Amino acid sequence: MFAHTTTIWFVACPDPAEQLRRGLVADPDRTDDFIRRAYRGAVPSATASADLSSVPAADDVDVFAAHYGDLAVLAGRSLATTSPEELTEFVTGLEPGWTVVLLSLDPTASTGVFARWEDGRLLRAFAADPVRIHADHGVPFPFESSFWAGERPLEYLPGVEPDPLDLPFHPAELAEEANRQWLGFRFTPPAAEGDTDPSRIPLFTYRIGSDGTVAVPASEVRPAEPAPSPQNGPSAPGASDTGEGTPDATRTAPIAVTPNGSDDLSAPSAPAPANSAANSPAATTTSAPKKRGPGPISRYFGFRGRL
Repeated sequence: MFAHTTTIWFVACPDPAEQLRRGLVADPDRTDDFIRRAYRGAVPSATASADLSSVPAADDVDVFAAHYGDLAVLAGRSLATTSPEELTEFVTGLEPGWTVVLLSLDPTASTGVFARWEDGRLLRAFAADPVRIHADHGVPFPFESSFWAGERPLEYLPGVEPDPLDLPFHPAELAEEANRQWLGFRFTPPAAEGDTDPSRIPLFTYRIGSDGTVAVPASEVRPAEPAPSPQNGPSAPGASDTGEGTPDATRTAPIAVTPNGSDDLSAPSAPAPANSAANSPAATTTSAPKKRGPGPISRYFGFRGRL
């Protein structure tokens, strides 16, 4: 199963992957200021120092943040969305002029989402589950071509006939590849040679309180207990769950089905097919995920998604 996580990175350096690979130190004071600007009208209070690998196992109420100078990140399940365009005003206003990169993975809904903003505008966004495209904005980047060409295919349970209108890849795999291309790492194993281990990326954990809450600054918190690592492999409706790890970094691994359901990055490539995938027999085996209430950002900024 792939990781359950959402991250929003703010980039003002030429090579964020190299910065992360060399190692960073989170500035607690700048991080406090950064998250206060993200949650205006609320009171973010630091609860622990942690690292990026702890985000997938965290509670919905936990929000993570770090500011490293010319890089910054917000993370947490409550930031999840399948409509990246709704975040444009919010993310471009936090650090004006910076590049912004979104990754959102939800194994309960089998969705993968990625987006990139440059110079205050949404350049590329894609959100889908294996049978339906929720958002497809902008021209695909070169690294996407192998997915659309069917070179990173979905894997189905024995006896399940793929529908020809299903996507030719798992959206979570594409979203994590976007994150790897832009930031140099992915959450779900296997890691490729040279990938940064998320456990080497420090950040702070926060809880978002209301007016009157006494805020604890990040400079005063201690490290949290280590979180368990996410399990291997991503999925598709009707996909098999062998429990085995993925043998290499280019293979699309299946995920479990529950009863409830070096490319040139400077220029985009030719457009990918934009039509939504139709429902398939594989998709009908998974019920709709349990509806969840609005997250903290949607309550403060009025977005429709789980933010």
